[in-house]
Amino acid sequence: MASVTATGPLKNSDSKLQGFQLYETQKAVHEYLQFHYATSEDVMPYARLLTGDSCNEHGLAFPHKLAHVCKAHAPKASSCSVLDLGCAVGGSSFTLATFEQFERVVGVDFSESFVTAARSMQTEQSATYQRLVEGDSYEMATAKLTDVQKQHAHKCQFFVGDACTVTAAEAGGEPFDVILMANLLCRVPDPAKLLANAKALLRRGGDGVVVIASPYSWTEAFTQKDRWVGGYDDESGKFVDSDSKLRDAMAAHGFELVETTDMPFVIREHRRKFQLGISSVHVYVLR
Repeated sequence: MASVTATGPLKNSDSKLQGFQLYETQKAVHEYLQFHYATSEDVMPYARLLTGDSCNEHGLAFPHKLAHVCKAHAPKASSCSVLDLGCAVGGSSFTLATFEQFERVVGVDFSESFVTAARSMQTEQSATYQRLVEGDSYEMATAKLTDVQKQHAHKCQFFVGDACTVTAAEAGGEPFDVILMANLLCRVPDPAKLLANAKALLRRGGDGVVVIASPYSWTEAFTQKDRWVGGYDDESGKFVDSDSKLRDAMAAHGFELVETTDMPFVIREHRRKFQLGISSVHVYVLR
């Protein structure tokens, strides 16, 4: 069993880091291992106390549910390739690999620490991590691939790369049929370049699909304000919403919006505190 555990408890010194540096820390790796692989009971043991789907089990297994969105909209071909752009520690990638039509699954992330963790999950099929109980007390937990993920993990490849500039050659050699961007849009320095690059990464001549999920958590820690895709007031004082701005930006590159939905996700901070986010999920087809 692989271990990505830092030496000693994960203290809060990482909070002074900004932007992309945060994703290279062991604290971030441990949090994302939990986000991608923990069971519903591990993430939200108090779900029985809550009402409403968004706060219950439907806010869990976010990476895996996005993989199912990709499956539902993939081109109707006997075999496809899929790029998990901003793959983090690989949760969506391993689920994508379980679907028969995806013969090749490539995960790319800017964080070397995340890619190392994803590769470790592929080879070892599990990893230990620390999670905060309360205060400064931590406990050990284990991230595991499911049995079906283990059977198909060999279909995955993971690379370190910049989502805004990565080429198909740098991501395994061939263009892709489907691209997934899970909560990536508001965490890159140049979202416009990210969206333009998506078209270049798709296979020519096919109905390439791009699935974009984002809570639109815009912050200048990651993206200069003049590069935000919505989330601001224009010169006349009118609010520019990210859904509309994203749709227009993708249309300019030849993409048609075919489906939108809201997808909740739950991130555990400690055993009695949780973050509930709602990502806007757009499915685009290249026409």
